[in-house]
Amino acid sequence: MTAELKVTLGGQTRAVARGTRVDQLLDGARTRDIVAARVNGKVVDLSRALTEDASVEPVHAESRDGLEVVRHSTAHLMAMAVQALFPGTQVTIGPVIEDGFFYDFAPSRPFTPDDLPKIEAKMREIAKANLRIERTEVPRAEAIEKFRALGEHYKVEIIAGIPDDAVSIYHLGEWMDLCRGPHVPSAGYLRAFKLTSVAGAYWRGDERNAMLSRIYGTAWATKDALDEHLKLVELARQRDHRKLGREMGLYIFDPVTPGCPFFLPRGAVVYNQLVEYIRRLYRRFGFDEVITPQVFKKDLWETSGHWAFFRPDMFLTAESESKTGELDYAFKPMNCPGHTVIYASEKRSYRDLPIRLADFGRLHRNERSGVLHGLQRVRSMSQDDAHVFCTPDQIENEVEANLRMVREVYGALGFEQLEFKLATMPDEHLGAEAQWRAAESALGNALTQSGFEYTINPKEGAFYGPKIEFYVPDALKRKWQLATIQLDYNLPERFKLAYTTSAGTEERPVMIHRAILGSLERFIAVLIEHTGGVLPFWLAPEQVRVLALSEKVEDFAKELADSLKRDGYRATADLRNEKLGFKVREAEIAKVPYMVVAGEREAAARTVSLRRLRGAKSETMSIEDLTRLLKSEPIPS
Repeated sequence: MTAELKVTLGGQTRAVARGTRVDQLLDGARTRDIVAARVNGKVVDLSRALTEDASVEPVHAESRDGLEVVRHSTAHLMAMAVQALFPGTQVTIGPVIEDGFFYDFAPSRPFTPDDLPKIEAKMREIAKANLRIERTEVPRAEAIEKFRALGEHYKVEIIAGIPDDAVSIYHLGEWMDLCRGPHVPSAGYLRAFKLTSVAGAYWRGDERNAMLSRIYGTAWATKDALDEHLKLVELARQRDHRKLGREMGLYIFDPVTPGCPFFLPRGAVVYNQLVEYIRRLYRRFGFDEVITPQVFKKDLWETSGHWAFFRPDMFLTAESESKTGELDYAFKPMNCPGHTVIYASEKRSYRDLPIRLADFGRLHRNERSGVLHGLQRVRSMSQDDAHVFCTPDQIENEVEANLRMVREVYGALGFEQLEFKLATMPDEHLGAEAQWRAAESALGNALTQSGFEYTINPKEGAFYGPKIEFYVPDALKRKWQLATIQLDYNLPERFKLAYTTSAGTEERPVMIHRAILGSLERFIAVLIEHTGGVLPFWLAPEQVRVLALSEKVEDFAKELADSLKRDGYRATADLRNEKLGFKVREAEIAKVPYMVVAGEREAAARTVSLRRLRGAKSETMSIEDLTRLLKSEPIPS
């Protein structure tokens, strides 16, 4: 064993002594801007000693890996503070999540929001003391005895399930926890954190187990970054689609059917306008719309593979006249198997392909009650769902056409950026690996030919085929995965679909699954939060509201609203005996784009005083000018 190692750092290679610590190699590693290092591609503690030749890179606190280290370490800081304040509390698991972390505890009583300021203050006290965070590796049996002596029964259970002979333990001062790491060198590195909420959680996510108390928090590299995040969180609270949906009168939920929204008349306008827009695109891009049943026998789902892969998420039912009560039927969670029935209903030639079938049919998925969340996670939904049956030679052209549709739709709806991922073969899947790799290559080529850069999302494809995932950043810097394009060789094979080639032989078609908006319910939620409820004019459930200043102008106000309705606009007249300020405020809450004030002076001159929702000052104009203004509002074709 040589005494020296070769280390590559910053593009230069040099010899160092075996056992040299990473922080001894990195300039600035003693500042709080560098929180860890990447050694041969793996993120490790700065205190890690080198035992082999290595490539070393610093991990900065504001980087993605750096933030994960900061948040993981802050979770430990929180757990130490909790146990200092609430002796006897057991710790369980404390992972990093998007924008933060949580830790599950078993306390003598559940934590409440009132406990958070005390815990946070204790965390700041510990951070100010700058206790070192140190890693040790101990035999598994020894670790079990250490945690059993502390009364940490959940930790004992976790360690007992680890197959390794040794485990790593991190010490924060005298406090310790089982952890793989890595962590920042000391608590003083943790400068910008906030505890945000408490919740209940079952041990290991199983409702049959004990209920634990979960504390959520967030942590960032700097106070400025934390403040910006908290500002966005507050904006998200104000823009929550559940809150705005109630205020705008769009939809309701009722316990009579959990997770299934009731779209009110105003919400139905938004819903149907989106559907009509997609239908206009279908006419341009050559899709034919179909209507398929809600319920199918399980034979269909067994053939498609959904019975094996998707059954827990399906609503099952027995035939009403069945004596056995066996669950032989299922409400459809997606449209694709029904579309294969349509394809197989007649003989197909290569001249018929591609066949593009679109379906707005209602879908049902048996989501667990704990994950239901307004319109973003529902049990009843509709998708702008479509399936293309084509020859292998037509795949890339069809995918590229759907990519054009996606780009056009999201541009028209105010989403200026799109990010693309290619989700590849999952561990549990249908079909041969070679076929999967060919499908992944075809999707990747289509993205490249369309000029889109993409990243790989490994093992996240559907069970029947890989997919392109579209991620849309919203106004609050959150990313939503909405549209998908999936390539499928397996369902055509399982359903024995065929077309006759020019040579008179039979071949299998390829199936492209595609949704642009995805679930309309979820898309509406994202759109409302992105716009703060200020929808594009063509989508606004109420486009113009005429505000009558007194009974004397009621006839003029009604005449004006009726005239706008005849011109095709969604217009109403507010004739209530209320003050103008009250009427304006209610119209603003309802997010009406144009408020037309009608008083005696306006009625006499046949003019209006126009107020806009988007902050422009009031202006007086003729009725003809108002009509021209409304006609100038863009409507996507």
